[in-house]
Amino acid sequence: MTRVLTLLIVLIGMISLSLSASALEAQDVRVVGLFKGAAVLEIGGKQRLLKAGKASPEGVKLLSADAVGATVMIDGIQHQLNLTRSHSGGYQERNTVSQQIDINERGQYITPGSINGRSVRFLVDTGATSVAMNSEMARSLGVDFASGKIGQSNTAGGLVKSYVVTLDRVKVGGIEVRNVRAAILEGVYPTHVLLGMTYLSAVEMNENSGLMTLTKKY
Repeated sequence: MTRVLTLLIVLIGMISLSLSASALEAQDVRVVGLFKGAAVLEIGGKQRLLKAGKASPEGVKLLSADAVGATVMIDGIQHQLNLTRSHSGGYQERNTVSQQIDINERGQYITPGSINGRSVRFLVDTGATSVAMNSEMARSLGVDFASGKIGQSNTAGGLVKSYVVTLDRVKVGGIEVRNVRAAILEGVYPTHVLLGMTYLSAVEMNENSGLMTLTKKY
C-alpha cells in the first residue's frame, strides 16, 4: 500500500511538471525586454509591457523583473524566464547588432538616430504605442502626414489632432526597422521624437544600471 501511494505521488508530480511546461508552451511566453520592475513579454506573438504586479489580457502576471530575467505567473504557477534571443527555424550563425544608450540626468534615454535617412534625436518611450513626433518636426523631415489617417491623441495639454503614417525607415545605431507606423501630433509637442513600440517591438531591450541596450532581432 505504501509503495502504491509513493508511486501515485511521483506520478502526480510528473503530471504537474508536464502541465506547467504545457501551460508555458501554450502561452508561448518570451521575455524580449527587461527593465527594473518591468518587462516586455511576447505572449502568443503579441508584445505586452508589464510592470511588476500587473497581468496581461492573456492572464500572464509579471511578479518581478531585473537585468537578468523575469518571474511570471501562468495558471497559478511561477516561471523564471531569461531574456531570449531565440528564433524559429534552424540554427544559422549571425552577428549581433546592438546599440547602447546611457541614461541622462533626467532619467531619460535619448539617442541620435534617423528617419528616412534624416537625422533626429529620439527619446526612448516604452509607454508610447508608436513612434510619435509633432507636426513641425514632421514637416522638417519631409514626412507627408496630411494624407495620413486622422485621429486624436491624448497629451498633457489635452486631446490634439493627429495623423497616422508609415515611415519608410527608422534607424538607431546599426538597427534599422522598415515600414514603421508613426503618429504625427499637431502642434509643438512632444518636443522629442518618441521612439515607441512600433520600433521597439522589433528589438530586444535590456536596462541595467542606467544603460539601455537595444539588440536587433533576427
